[in-house]
Amino acid sequence: MTAPLLLSFAALASAGECEDRLEHGWRVDVPTWPGALASSAHGSLLAEPPTDGTPYRPEPIPEVDTYVAHEAVTALGASDWVAAGYDGRGVRVAVFDVQWYDAELRPNELGAFETWDCQAHRSCEVPMDTLRPTFEYEEASHGVACAETIRDVAPGVRLDLVRVNGLTTLENAGAWAVEQGVDVVSMSMSFYGNSFHDGTGPVNAVVDEMASGDVLFVSSAGNSAREHWIESFRDTDRDGFHEFEGGSEVLPVWFDAGSSRLQVLWDQFGRCGDTDLDAYVWSADGVLLGRTEERQTPGTSPCTPEESARVWADAPGWTYVQVRRAAGDAWTRFALYARGGEMHQPIGAGAIADPGSNPLTFTVGAVWAARYPGGAAESFSSQGPTHGGDPKPDIAGPDGLSTSIYGEAGFFGTSAATPAVAASVALVLSRYPEDTPAEAAARLQAWALSDDPTWSSWDGTVGAGYARLPPLETLEHGCGSRPLVLPVLFCFPFAASRRRMVT
Repeated sequence: MTAPLLLSFAALASAGECEDRLEHGWRVDVPTWPGALASSAHGSLLAEPPTDGTPYRPEPIPEVDTYVAHEAVTALGASDWVAAGYDGRGVRVAVFDVQWYDAELRPNELGAFETWDCQAHRSCEVPMDTLRPTFEYEEASHGVACAETIRDVAPGVRLDLVRVNGLTTLENAGAWAVEQGVDVVSMSMSFYGNSFHDGTGPVNAVVDEMASGDVLFVSSAGNSAREHWIESFRDTDRDGFHEFEGGSEVLPVWFDAGSSRLQVLWDQFGRCGDTDLDAYVWSADGVLLGRTEERQTPGTSPCTPEESARVWADAPGWTYVQVRRAAGDAWTRFALYARGGEMHQPIGAGAIADPGSNPLTFTVGAVWAARYPGGAAESFSSQGPTHGGDPKPDIAGPDGLSTSIYGEAGFFGTSAATPAVAASVALVLSRYPEDTPAEAAARLQAWALSDDPTWSSWDGTVGAGYARLPPLETLEHGCGSRPLVLPVLFCFPFAASRRRMVT
């Protein structure tokens, strides 16, 4: 392998201009901005940056977690529950997603549903036009596959399809879910770089709001285990560049041909500007493929301890990443995400982004349905603990599912596992209507299959274990915790619950 040509900072400065970041509009923290593309109770989405000095930043956008569904029904043990009438009836489930193309032409797969466009109006009460997408990728139907999975596992639920394509619309959707009395929200998307992925920040504030309104947020862990790296900045030779394992100042990262993205973020959200880190991506022969050198200055806009470099490669192959400290604390903890790439020696732990990082989120990892339960988590399934130290994911679900969108056994990733688990919670709620949604999730978690005979440990890849609905006859004995391993060994201690209104 050819050694990379490492350039000095002076050479870096003359190597070319920074690549423009792909933007999907601009966020201002002003709720009612005239002419905004969308507004929420906390801010507005603009097509162009404001010119009057109002602070702005790129609109945070979610990324779908894709790397149905008779495989899910079998893997989860849902058939007997549905046959007994515990099919999710009386439970309202909403799918938040960015890709809804063609949904209205699939009544056989989705059954009855309502649509809600949280960009068209702050109330979300305008129906989506799924045949004329205006913001998300045209002819993309990730959300439809998620909704199909829910309908297959829990055919009796009341199903809502909700357009969420950024932070502003997520804020609208969260408020809508509380106001509408939604029981379970399923979202197979992640936000990167709006916090240090430690359960804080604006995305997680929406989860907190929904939890306070008894809405259970079921979210994908993400598919970043092979593209994540985290450690504290180290520069023993004081040349400004971080020293990775073994003292090397470069980190090998594989990128496919075409456009990818390298993201660096550091643990200074809330006090932006104390430190400024830059990142550079080199080819094996010393060609600069991407870089980011945004200035991080307190009091300026945007100032976020996160930068992204667009990486362009003519052919697939190994690249070499450098991280440079332009200013500030020499020991700052930072993380790298090679979006669309793979680290040579990734650090899977901590790869879970927002909102999966929130302690109140029911976060789902993925295990291939063909080896479910008992198989290892998918190698790409993001692992915990989070950057904030919280044990995640909470549970694992099956992927490798059949849908009309992805074909036979083609829906992979935590994107597929998440709606399967969300639908399982709906089945539990239909069996235990006195439970809150969070309590139903706790039941499912207590029933999870695990290799731990004491049922007391947490696993950074599958959480409490593999989601599985127990045989109904074991529940007649009362507690039934972990009934698939050994029936009725102990009762799960639920908190006081409110009785749900079943309609």
